[in-house]
Amino acid sequence: MKMVLLGTGTSHGVPVIGCNCKVCRSEDPRDNRLRCSAYLQEPAGILIDVGPEFRIQALRYKINRVDALLLTHAHADHLHGIDDLRIFSHSKAYDPHNRSARETEGNGLPVYSHNSVIEDIKHRFSYIFKEVRQGGGKPKINALATECYNESNPIKINGVEVLPVLIKHGYLDDSGWILREKKGDGYRSIVYLTDLNSIPAASIDLICSFAGHIEHLVIDGLRILPHSTHFSFEQALELADRLKPGNVHLTHITHNLFHWQVQEYVDAIISRYPNLEAAKNNGGSVGPAYDGLEMVC
Repeated sequence: MKMVLLGTGTSHGVPVIGCNCKVCRSEDPRDNRLRCSAYLQEPAGILIDVGPEFRIQALRYKINRVDALLLTHAHADHLHGIDDLRIFSHSKAYDPHNRSARETEGNGLPVYSHNSVIEDIKHRFSYIFKEVRQGGGKPKINALATECYNESNPIKINGVEVLPVLIKHGYLDDSGWILREKKGDGYRSIVYLTDLNSIPAASIDLICSFAGHIEHLVIDGLRILPHSTHFSFEQALELADRLKPGNVHLTHITHNLFHWQVQEYVDAIISRYPNLEAAKNNGGSVGPAYDGLEMVC
């Protein structure tokens, strides 16, 4: 599997509108963070979240295929680029030899999330689900609730097995995502956990039992100080140490610190986390993610 991080910033992004801090004025491209999203490039085209900058991200990283969308939750910074999925899921096909618009075949682009998110999408973007007599200016979405999927019945997308995992974003139920692929006698995986401040014990057990070897863990790490709905750096590293991944990439980072300062902070405290220290000594990476980071599993 091969994944690229399309965005690694908070809901404001970095630079923040109207902010003149040193980080927002940084010339280091790693400090320029679009809203959080990821894209599995191989062996399937799987998009995780579709924020308001998706068009920019798709052009920047040359996305020309989306087989499915996985949504973590319905906050604007993770959802409000959904209209730009039109190009991957036209609701109407234009035939220059036939002026009447024709509905494209199939049920539309599969979009997976838990039922409350699906209902929120249908309410907030109701035009997507209404029949129209003219025009094709809306995506064709096949909204699929994930409640029926479990460890023995994962989502299967072009050779990749995918499973949602419950995480908590304040009081909000959020979906983390496990993407795994068969390798020899076992599995290797990428685990994507953003926008969380706690995780149920059952979800940790699910990750450990389903993921196999976690090659890459992408995990919410907002800043040094605690936050009511996001992990701090230390909280993220504490969970990561329990999951024992080969590489850890902190995401959803705010503009409090430069990229290099976050890495310096992580390096200063990594001895508290023996499994992460061992992974790093074995050639792994433990530190802040950045837009355009590629991960191979």
